[in-house]
Amino acid sequence: MNLELEHLSYYHVLKEIHLQLQSSQMVAVIGPNGAGKSTLLKLLSGLWRPTSGKVLWRGQEVHHMGSKERARQIAFVPQQWEDSIPFTVAEFVRMGGYATRQGSAGFGLNELLKQLGLVDYAGTPLRNLSGGERQRAIIARSFYQGSEVILLDEPIANLDLFYQLEILSTLQKMAQQGTLVIIAIHHLELALQFCSTCILLHDHRVEGFGNTSEVLNEQTLEKVFHLPMKRYEDPFNHSWRLSFDYSVSQSW
Repeated sequence: MNLELEHLSYYHVLKEIHLQLQSSQMVAVIGPNGAGKSTLLKLLSGLWRPTSGKVLWRGQEVHHMGSKERARQIAFVPQQWEDSIPFTVAEFVRMGGYATRQGSAGFGLNELLKQLGLVDYAGTPLRNLSGGERQRAIIARSFYQGSEVILLDEPIANLDLFYQLEILSTLQKMAQQGTLVIIAIHHLELALQFCSTCILLHDHRVEGFGNTSEVLNEQTLEKVFHLPMKRYEDPFNHSWRLSFDYSVSQSW
C-alpha cells in the first residue's frame, strides 16, 4: 500500500514534492528549522490542504476523506497539544480508538500504559502531567488508534533518553509489522539508527530521498546544516554516529 505525493506544494513553504512511500517503512523527515517538516506532516495527515498537487493513500486523496475515515487510515501526533484537556490519561488514550473501536495495532490499553510508564497515571487528568508525561500519553493514544499510517512531529523532543529509545523501538516494530511510520526528527543519529528511509528537506524542496544511511552522508549533511561532519561506527551496536566541527559556526 502506497502513500503518494504528487507534485505537492504549499505556498512558499514546500515546492513540487513528488514521492512514493510504502507500508512497512519507518521514514525520517529531516531538515533544518523552517525547512517544512511540520507542514509536510500536516499535509500528509489531511489537516492542511496543499496549494497544488495531491496526497493519495491507496489511490484516494486524503483531503477528500471524511474525518472518521481518515482517522481509520492515518494517525497524527502534533508537536503540541492543549494543556487544559480535562480527561484522565486512560480516557484520553482510549479515545484514540473511536474510529477503529479497538487497539487494532495489537496494543491493549493496559499494555500501552505499562510500556510507556503511564500505569500509575491512568486516573490522573492529562492537564496535571508534566510535559514529557503528557507527550507519552499523546503517543499512546496514537498507537491505540491502530491506523495504517502514523505521522509524528518531533515526538521524542521532550522525553528522556530511555523513553526516546523505547518509543523509537516501538515505532520500528510497528513498521516491521506493516505500519507506515513517518517521523519528523532532529536527532540525526537516532534517525540513522532506527529509520529505514529518509526525506531530507532543504530550501523548501526535497534534497534527498531513499535509504537513510545513503541520504545522510557527510557531504549532504554539511551542505544542509553548514557544519563539517564525519560519520563513524558505534562500537556497541554498529550504527552510524556523527561528529561535527562546531568551531565553524562560531566564526559566523
